Amino acid sequence: MKSVVTYTLSKCVKCMKCLKVCPTNAVYIEKERVHINHDKCINCGKCLSACLNQGLQAKGSTLVDIQSYDYTVCLVPSALISDYKTKEQVEELFYAIKLLGFDEVLDITDIEGQVANEAILLSEIEKGKSLISSFCPVINKLIEVKFPMLLSSLTAIDYPSEIAARQVRKNYSNKGKVGIFNCCECIAKLNLAKYPYGNHNFEVDHALAIVDIFPIIKQNMKKGKIPVTLCKEGLQSCNPTMMKLAENHLVADSFDKVSNILELAEFGLLNEFDLLTLFPCFNGCLGGSLLWGNSYLTKNNIHQLCKDKEKPISQLPFEEIYGESTIDNVNDMRSIQEKLAFFSKVNKQLEQLPGYDCGACGFASCRIMAEEIATSKKTLQDCRIRKGEANHYESK
Repeated sequence: MKSVVTYTLSKCVKCMKCLKVCPTNAVYIEKERVHINHDKCINCGKCLSACLNQGLQAKGSTLVDIQSYDYTVCLVPSALISDYKTKEQVEELFYAIKLLGFDEVLDITDIEGQVANEAILLSEIEKGKSLISSFCPVINKLIEVKFPMLLSSLTAIDYPSEIAARQVRKNYSNKGKVGIFNCCECIAKLNLAKYPYGNHNFEVDHALAIVDIFPIIKQNMKKGKIPVTLCKEGLQSCNPTMMKLAENHLVADSFDKVSNILELAEFGLLNEFDLLTLFPCFNGCLGGSLLWGNSYLTKNNIHQLCKDKEKPISQLPFEEIYGESTIDNVNDMRSIQEKLAFFSKVNKQLEQLPGYDCGACGFASCRIMAEEIATSKKTLQDCRIRKGEANHYESK
């Protein structure tokens, strides 16, 4: 998948904060501008948060795209629904979204519930394997980039939005050209669609940033209602504190904590857990940067929303909920021996670099520069400090 991060040259002040915070070293500077390595970028949004001048941005599709289709469907995730206190408010929300121009607004909490339940069932079947369950592209891409030996531990369950979109395609084949839009609570999920980032392997057509459409939704509230029945398990699946898991299941949120867990798992130090459920955002999907609510209040909201009639989890067949879109390259697994050989090569190059981590070369640290040299993308001559020292001695 491509990076959703785009560079705005006119607003960049070359402060290099984005280089320093990137957990996968995907950001670098070359020829006086910031570049994003699509192979390394995990769309975590840390560089966007660090950039105070909006030199880096991430945008979704616009409502204008609705006009390109004969029939349009908007998918609403649990993270957005959980921000509302009452069923009445949720029904007003669905009507407000419909007024944006959609023919239908679809609740997918039942599919999210089945996806969460399926991960638990898999862990019971494959006891001792320490499966990793994450329906966030940040975690899946992080594993691919930094922990490739854990790829085989990832559950092959597809993203809920993709499962829902396939059902829409199947059920509405007589509607002409159907456009499927997904409301996204975080930057990473903007990538789970054909547009605007060109990922044509997805069923969802357009990703909408919730923060962009929120002002219009707010204006449309209290103008009508659409009856909605919600699935409790689906709503709980976006909140780490409400997920009902067994004692041998580990749930974790926030990026630093998840990274530490993956490091331990890679060395087999968490094998006593049958299932690791990971969220990169604090408070899970409820902490998505494109939401506007208070993620601490959603636990009470979920209890209130499910007090009356509840919708059971969906019962889609096995083949409908599994897929390989959760990772880009399932074969990118290196052995310990291969990784050690590469580290040795990098360390040899690192010994020849000054170790200042000054960023003058355009990379965040000398180690990253050493990795670039080890893969023949750069040479020692690209280090400005070494080059400056050489010129200094030559002038003498």
